Amino acid sequence: MAAGGGAEDGSSAFCFSPAEREDGPGPVRSSYLAACRACGVRPASCLLPGPRGPALLLRHRGLGTRGAKALALSLMANTSVVSLDLADNWLLGEGAAAIAEMLKENGYISAVDLSDNRMGTEGAKAFSAMLLENTTVVALQLSGNEFDDQAAKYLADAITANSKVEILDLSYNKFGDKAGEVLGVAIAENIGLKELKMGWNHFHSEGAVALAKGVGANVFLKVLDVSYNGFGNSGAAALGEALRANNVLEELNVSNNRISVEGALRLADGLKENKTLRILQMMRNPMQNEGCCGILKALRANSGTGMEVLDLPDVPVSKELAELREAVKALLPNLLLRHGGNTKQQRKSLSAVEPWPQPKALAHARASFPMDDGS
Repeated sequence: MAAGGGAEDGSSAFCFSPAEREDGPGPVRSSYLAACRACGVRPASCLLPGPRGPALLLRHRGLGTRGAKALALSLMANTSVVSLDLADNWLLGEGAAAIAEMLKENGYISAVDLSDNRMGTEGAKAFSAMLLENTTVVALQLSGNEFDDQAAKYLADAITANSKVEILDLSYNKFGDKAGEVLGVAIAENIGLKELKMGWNHFHSEGAVALAKGVGANVFLKVLDVSYNGFGNSGAAALGEALRANNVLEELNVSNNRISVEGALRLADGLKENKTLRILQMMRNPMQNEGCCGILKALRANSGTGMEVLDLPDVPVSKELAELREAVKALLPNLLLRHGGNTKQQRKSLSAVEPWPQPKALAHARASFPMDDGS
């Protein structure tokens, strides 16, 4: 078997039984079989007799590059599939490019998950070109694809120009400070994104500051996850400035970003004036008691705060912190305040506060992306 679960020749490892060889319903099956013959791959049994609903779930199937090409050919003119999940299929850049070319022609697929496919710069370039033409994809998950600073240049072009994608996941990649600079400019100019995940990358200092400035200038983004980066105090200070100016952002996750007391206090300066942020996650940052107190003091001083959920690091609770906590809870009785992820005082789970709220047009497509392996 080849890496990623595919056969050594790059074809799908899923053969079909004699019963499955009988004629299936209509042109969908015929189109897929013809594409497989053209690409020299064995058809995947899970696709026979063809897609039976609006969601095509094929994660962890080991399709490989040629399997992706066959699938792309069969979906060019398909009008029934609206969500496509190809996560973890070892598509590489070449396979991702085939899917991107298909999405230029297909005007029905609105949700795409190509996470963990090692797309690299080639895949980023192909998807950037696709997003300059496609007007139907509104949810795009590209986490874990080894995108680096070079790939970011292509993706930045797409983010700047595309106004249709509302949900974008670029987490678990290899973006550095140069990527942060170009992506920050793109975010500032984007007029479509509502939810952006960029956690588990390598944004530090200049890159983090550039991203934060982009968020401050954006008037559409509602959810931002930059957890598990290296924003540090300079990045936290820039986020504080962004929160001071931004009146749209509702959810912010800056957990595990090396934010110390100084950075927490600078971010708190922005919270004193912000009216829209509802959820703030700051777990696993070395903020100490003083930093936590600074955040609570900012909320206490802001009579118009909309804060509903606040996650702070797990620190020993001093007398001042305990008193501030009680004072803030008296002012904001519905606030869910937690330390280090402690859920004992929880009034409702964070799963109830859905981290990726779905647009009405995506309700069916979002329901199609399961949390398990999709098999």
